[in-house]
Amino acid sequence: MNLSVMKCRIIKFLPLIVLIFLSCGRTNDRRNTDVSDVKIEKVKIGRYEQALFSIDKSNLKTELEKLQPQYPMFLDGDLNDTLNLKRISDYLNDTLLISVFKDCQQRWPDLSILESELTEAFRHYKYYYPGKKLPDVYTYISGFDYEYPVQYFDDHLLIAIDLYLGSDYPRYKKLGLANYILKRFDKEYLLRDCMLTMARTETDLVKGGTVLLNLMVREGKLIWFTGIMLSDLPETVLLDYTEAQWEWAKQAESTVWAFLIENEMLYSSEMQPVQKFLGDAPFTSYFGADSPPKLGAFIGWKIITSYMNHHPDITIEELMKNYNAQEILNQSGYKPKI
Repeated sequence: MNLSVMKCRIIKFLPLIVLIFLSCGRTNDRRNTDVSDVKIEKVKIGRYEQALFSIDKSNLKTELEKLQPQYPMFLDGDLNDTLNLKRISDYLNDTLLISVFKDCQQRWPDLSILESELTEAFRHYKYYYPGKKLPDVYTYISGFDYEYPVQYFDDHLLIAIDLYLGSDYPRYKKLGLANYILKRFDKEYLLRDCMLTMARTETDLVKGGTVLLNLMVREGKLIWFTGIMLSDLPETVLLDYTEAQWEWAKQAESTVWAFLIENEMLYSSEMQPVQKFLGDAPFTSYFGADSPPKLGAFIGWKIITSYMNHHPDITIEELMKNYNAQEILNQSGYKPKI
């Protein structure tokens, strides 16, 4: 549908919108927070792939026993078990993985810049979560496990370095993935994926209900959290938009919001609107091929941004533990201009 036509239709519905937004006139741009006084140790990334592929395979068990204390999250199995040893041996002798390892070494010979960038991101995290332990960070080769580019558990942040070789890396094409997915396999997305993964650990992804508004606010919290921790991250990377999609979203924000209201979708738990507004796709099909994907997450992010700007007394930790999406919306002051 043409956006100008939609706006004309939407204007006549404005008197029917019963949601009332009270703006207290305060702003609180936490992306500009000075965290320079926060003292943390510089991040040192453990390169498991280098350690593993450098061992003497003819003496596998002894070599792995040497690595096990340093990399217990990867080598937590019983090394006396012949099946475990065979699994690792098969991994190390896989010709594809050997080739990918060499490509990773060429593309990522040194991680000092990434270590500095992660240190700055963790400085922000420590500012807002002073009592939390910072994770240890490791890289490894996943065998192109693209659904889990970064994982976080037991205070370990695990980066599948083979998923950040550049969107034009020839082997990615053989995965049969769409271009909008492949473009994320680039170094500019690595930091975002790290902090987005950490954001998911600070909230309960199940709580809050399954209606579209709740899911939009949940996704908005994750995006907002990531943007706070990475204050210099461009919105295009934060939202996974092209420049054209970012411009489209900014210009059509009020149209998208009113479309949700007019079609009574905010409180729907039906699969179709949830999938179309939040599902991974090249665009949001309600608005045509030029629109960006996940417009529900974009609106959720804008709601959270407004909410936190108008409530400087609310901490990030309190936000992430607040699962009342209706309360957040009501108190956000969110009201995009028509």
